[in-house]
Amino acid sequence: MYRLYAFIQRLWARRFVRKMTMLFVAFTAFGVLMDRVIMPAYTKHGQAVPVPDVTKIRYEDARDILESQGFQIIKMEERYDSRYPHGYVIEQNPQGGAQVKEGRRIYVILSKGPRRFPMPKLKDRSERDARLMLTRYGLAIGEKTYEYSTQYPEGVVIRQSIAPGVEVPMGTRVDITISLGPVPDQFTVPALEGRTLDDARELIAKAGLTLGRIRYEVVPQLLPETVIRQSIKPGTQVNKGEPIDLVVSMLPGNQGMHE
Repeated sequence: MYRLYAFIQRLWARRFVRKMTMLFVAFTAFGVLMDRVIMPAYTKHGQAVPVPDVTKIRYEDARDILESQGFQIIKMEERYDSRYPHGYVIEQNPQGGAQVKEGRRIYVILSKGPRRFPMPKLKDRSERDARLMLTRYGLAIGEKTYEYSTQYPEGVVIRQSIAPGVEVPMGTRVDITISLGPVPDQFTVPALEGRTLDDARELIAKAGLTLGRIRYEVVPQLLPETVIRQSIKPGTQVNKGEPIDLVVSMLPGNQGMHE
């Protein structure tokens, strides 16, 4: 035992052995540090995390959400979209729920809102031309009214509810007033029986007359709101504004709606 102890002392007295021993201890400590501290931290840093869904919200809110979770937000482009207001996120890549590394860039596309078009000039055009022009821009005719006019021929647009040049979103409806031509000496009652109530209203207005009382009767064989009878026979000459009463069909069980 004494000899072994003396041998170790002589061995330790050598500089090379001391260096090698210290080197061994340092390598062992480094291995433990890598295994217990550095590698777990590195593995956790590269761990996949879910991307939050930031569509259908404002860009500023989307940015705050992504940055708070360690992501970067990149604005790619803006597109017209009638579903969302201007500045809302309509698409993202990677999509919400995708598993990615922390710090990943999230690319987003923003809405520019509904596409807008300048309202065309409809005045002095025929109703047909006005309708075609509006269709070209994704617009439509709304309510139609009629007036007698010595200045505008029959069937020509006199006025429009939205001035030309005003920018409006797709799908906007514009009301128009259509000329009936010069005021006639006599006004002819149109044929209304068999037409829908909406068609009857328009024909009465075009004839320079007014819609009087509407009475409903149950007629199962006819579609609801079909004109059954009119108070003045078609072709009759009457004064301007003469009211025309109508009897209109309805389905059984709907009496309470029209009382």
